[in-house]
Amino acid sequence: MTNKSSNKTAFYESLLIAYVRDHGTVSRTQLGRSTHIRMPVVTALIRDLIARGILVESGRSATGRGRKQILLSLNSRHGFVVGIEFDLDRIIAVGVDVCGNIVAKRSMAMPAQKTNTAIVQELIALAECVIRESGYERSALKGIGVADPGIVDSKEGVALMCSLMPEWRNVPLRRLVESHFGVPVLLDENTRAKTFCEHRHGAGQGVQHLLLIDVGSGIGCGMIMNGQLYRGHTNMAGELGHVRVVENGLICNCGSSGCLETVASYPAIIRQVIKALQDGTQSMITELAGHRLEAISMATVFEAAGHGDKLALGLLDQATRYLGQAIANAVNLLNPEVVLLDESMAGAENLMVTPIRQIIHRQVITMAGKPPEVRVAKIGAEAAAWGAAMLMLDRLFEAPSGNAMTWQSSVAIRQCRTAAT
Repeated sequence: MTNKSSNKTAFYESLLIAYVRDHGTVSRTQLGRSTHIRMPVVTALIRDLIARGILVESGRSATGRGRKQILLSLNSRHGFVVGIEFDLDRIIAVGVDVCGNIVAKRSMAMPAQKTNTAIVQELIALAECVIRESGYERSALKGIGVADPGIVDSKEGVALMCSLMPEWRNVPLRRLVESHFGVPVLLDENTRAKTFCEHRHGAGQGVQHLLLIDVGSGIGCGMIMNGQLYRGHTNMAGELGHVRVVENGLICNCGSSGCLETVASYPAIIRQVIKALQDGTQSMITELAGHRLEAISMATVFEAAGHGDKLALGLLDQATRYLGQAIANAVNLLNPEVVLLDESMAGAENLMVTPIRQIIHRQVITMAGKPPEVRVAKIGAEAAAWGAAMLMLDRLFEAPSGNAMTWQSSVAIRQCRTAAT
């Protein structure tokens, strides 16, 4: 087979696989009509893809006249990928089959000593655990997606910095993970991966313009614009937590001062709780935490607020006002149709979600229509890991640009250029 013929076959195969993946189940006729590949070629390629275990026949069409057509779908047993997400406190890894379904899930606490070496070793160890529990042979592993809590260079696969972990700088994470597993590795930011997952599987399905506000150890903003994940010119779009909201405020881990993260992130709220208690403020938070300051968590603060505790209510109100104003500014700037609030707020509807919704509705310009709908994200703790896995799958099954007609046109152009030289 000539190189030209081999390249053409690979192009057509990629086009067919990508189309089947995007549409779930399709017939051979639909594939030929949509890709503009001649039916004899489609038939031969599909026969080969089925023999190689990439596609499977999955029943017959239920609609239409005449003979029911055999439908094709991606074979979930063809392989799987691993998605990993980590932040200041934990690591989560999931195994995801090529159809996008989670087949294994594991989590663990971050190492006590957060050195770069220790973190990488634990990421690899947890991925190995998920591989063993996936139900697939190790040879079926197609790739790994990693969701990092800081700023990354996705193109080079380098974790540039994380304001929550000062030592985590310029880590060649993709190279380190690839060298261990021997498969392609994708690196992206965890908020972006979480946004992608919610857009693909969660509360953002079908939404073309979406903001996801990720509140936790830090504060991030994931963006979907025109149905696509938005990254920005230097891959740093969405750093909402580092928008200045307090003049002459506290110094942030990023080096600036008065950032949103210093007053509205969960660590910032807990820090303010502890300071107030140390200064003598009376609160049921003390009892709920077993009289141990180190045991105070956001769950403790939310529980106390639910019982009417003044300290908890006051600090949550302050954080919510800062957060709501920052989100409203982002909405006025980007004009989304939906704003998703982090899934951790699901149990704080009256404490945080409703007040944020009210601030957005009050401050957003609505001359051209109603304000965006404010929802709570649906997917739980595995969202970023699952999103990283889905990003890896999209890269593996990326459709070649155009269709068979564009391939034929490009070949003709190259032949003309060759004849002219």
